[in-house]
Amino acid sequence: MNSLIHAVVNMREQPTDQSKVVSQAIFSEQINVIEILNEWSLISTPDKYQGWIRSHTYVKMESSTHTHKISRLAAHLYGVKDTEFGPLLTLPYGSTLKAEQIDERWLKVFLHEGQEAYIQCGDVETNQQTLAQKEELVLFSYRFLGLPYTWGGRSSFGYDCSGFVQMLYNQIGIHLPRDAYQQATDSRFCTIEIESLEPGDLIFFGNGEQAIKHVGLAIGEGRFIHATAKENQPWIRISALTDDFWSGSKDGVYPFRLARRLLHSS
Repeated sequence: MNSLIHAVVNMREQPTDQSKVVSQAIFSEQINVIEILNEWSLISTPDKYQGWIRSHTYVKMESSTHTHKISRLAAHLYGVKDTEFGPLLTLPYGSTLKAEQIDERWLKVFLHEGQEAYIQCGDVETNQQTLAQKEELVLFSYRFLGLPYTWGGRSSFGYDCSGFVQMLYNQIGIHLPRDAYQQATDSRFCTIEIESLEPGDLIFFGNGEQAIKHVGLAIGEGRFIHATAKENQPWIRISALTDDFWSGSKDGVYPFRLARRLLHSS
């Protein structure tokens, strides 16, 4: 298998640093290499999304079981069991690791090519499904308030709207497609009336049913949490469906809204 060894890597439309970002690959994520062109590789991530990354950002590794994952928004890996020498690498939330606890404070992390590192126990949890029901996603989502909106972002260093929702639903074992318009047509969801929204449902915005541009997670009382750069507030935040910008009443701004609910959600 091929596995990413950098914390977060931008995936681009074309094999050049001047090309637009389409998504991101995350540390330890298993990627499929489709094509290699000079210093670049065309890859696909587990959500089947494709893009070009620098070839030095991943390595071929033997398949192994990852026992832990990062539980903080960011966590340091160290070369020695001591914080005073500085971190080797800082990883985003959800990055998975093969590790074993060696004392009450530290775990040893097994990296590529026999390399080892260390991480503090308080930064990780066992690599298992975190939540049981979609309603639990609301409280969990508040942990990410204030993180920067990042085009193509899939990590706690910065999310875009669909990357944020994708990460949230991953917590209950539902692996959503990458883009908002793909999520809006996912057959595991049904369309509901906006007035029937419940916490954990998804709300989509756009210029029409075939032109979905944005997605957020309903949190109750007509509000939703989302990653957006609109309204000159480029961070993860809470908005209301009655706000001028999101009500569908402001000229030229997302006049179409769609509510979707996961089938068999509990």
